[in-house]
Amino acid sequence: MKKLLIVFGVFIAGSPFVSCKKMKDDIKDLKNQVTDLKSQNDTLKNQNNNLKDQTDTLKNRNSVLQEKLNGVINSLGSDEPIAATTTFQDNTGATRTVIGSYKFKASDYSTQRAIKNSNGTYYIYIERFSDVEWYEGAWTEFTYNPTTKAVTNASGGQYWSDADSYYDNARYEGSYTGTGLTLNITVDNFNTATGAISMKFAAAATGTYTNAVDPWYTPNQGKSMSTNFTFAGKLKVFDQN
Repeated sequence: MKKLLIVFGVFIAGSPFVSCKKMKDDIKDLKNQVTDLKSQNDTLKNQNNNLKDQTDTLKNRNSVLQEKLNGVINSLGSDEPIAATTTFQDNTGATRTVIGSYKFKASDYSTQRAIKNSNGTYYIYIERFSDVEWYEGAWTEFTYNPTTKAVTNASGGQYWSDADSYYDNARYEGSYTGTGLTLNITVDNFNTATGAISMKFAAAATGTYTNAVDPWYTPNQGKSMSTNFTFAGKLKVFDQN
């Protein structure tokens, strides 16, 4: 009976030690879970940082692409084309016709500028071309007086590329002093503040002119030719004063 009481007492006394060990194990498990959660949280943070870096990279690429796209759109100039038509007489006496619509322009001032001179007139240059090779296009340059509406020092023309035997250019030089050239430029509107302009170009030359100028000024030297086009768009305005 006495031994039984001793064993029972030991059993009862050992129960708290068993409960304490289980509690320690539970705490250890919780610590491990906290550590795991912290590790998972750090992993998510790293993934989030990586995603942010990737997003920033994509934003930068998008910005660069947008700049390039803006440059292409600006160069296309689709809302400011020159539609030109040139006719000339070939060696058989027949009339040949060249028609072109030119939409490309330089992103700087080189194909659209109005430079104010000290006397209040403007030197104006306008050009459009068909592609980045600049093989085909139309152009004009002249001095314009906004007060009197007078146009002086005018030149212009059309150039193209084809496989026939005739030169691919019709150029009308206002400085030509001989006969056989009629060159008219009409400025319907020119805003000196914004550079907005609308104008018409009309030129005709007889064989006298084409025979007198350099051969590359005309498709067929000694034969007649004519060129017409219109333009409406904006020029970059500069003041020399």
